[in-house]
Amino acid sequence: MEQYVECKSRGLTLRGMMHIPDGHGGNVPFVILFHGFCDDRNEINFVHTELSRRLCERGIASVRFDFAGSGESDGLFEDMTVSGEVADGQAILDYVRSLDFVDKSRIALHGLSMGGCVASMVAGLRNEDVCALSLWCPAPDVVYNLQSGRTLCGVPVPDIEEAGCADFEGLKVGLNFYRDALTLDPFAVAAKFTKRVNLVHGDEDVTASVQCSHRYQEIYGGRAELLVVHGAEHRFKSFDFRAARMDSALAFLTRELMGASR
Repeated sequence: MEQYVECKSRGLTLRGMMHIPDGHGGNVPFVILFHGFCDDRNEINFVHTELSRRLCERGIASVRFDFAGSGESDGLFEDMTVSGEVADGQAILDYVRSLDFVDKSRIALHGLSMGGCVASMVAGLRNEDVCALSLWCPAPDVVYNLQSGRTLCGVPVPDIEEAGCADFEGLKVGLNFYRDALTLDPFAVAAKFTKRVNLVHGDEDVTASVQCSHRYQEIYGGRAELLVVHGAEHRFKSFDFRAARMDSALAFLTRELMGASR
């Protein structure tokens, strides 16, 4: 079953789609999916829609919300910040934990690109409430590259402070996004997460360097699995690339979430 849902964060309404296995009897495992920068809950080439539906076939529920300022949720994109999305992520986690059919001991997070950075930070902040973490092409370098060289996903934004915003593919990125990034250390927050992690990254990714996933693997040590897909860039634009990423996440999430109920 797929149904439209809403929750509140920071006084704004977030809008999303929930997938619930048919005939569930309660105590259902759950995955929360976080989308990336300039995207929405369906994600690049609808890959999060596919992931949710395939999880549902395996008896795992999920929800995909648009962050505030993205997709159909309240707010303006120009007001979006990484810290704001981390707050939204925690509000979504609280919403999922309030659902009576959800097994609160089996809630995992999944994120793509900047959504992966956000997912890793929410997991670090809410370690006791998250049982596993799945990351596709995580992009904490969105933060670190702004700090070190005023670039945003490879686009120079040298005058963002003076102009008060940046033009990114026609979307207005607000000054607060930059100022917020200067205060953050995503890896340090992510390091607080103590459970198992699955990472998938393409070695031709120029939007989010594969070195980000290597760094996550160093932080998480033996608890992290990393699949580097040779030839894949950020969008995983082939049947084989897409299948490799999807199969890795499905295998990991099924093992981590369904193993407790075997």
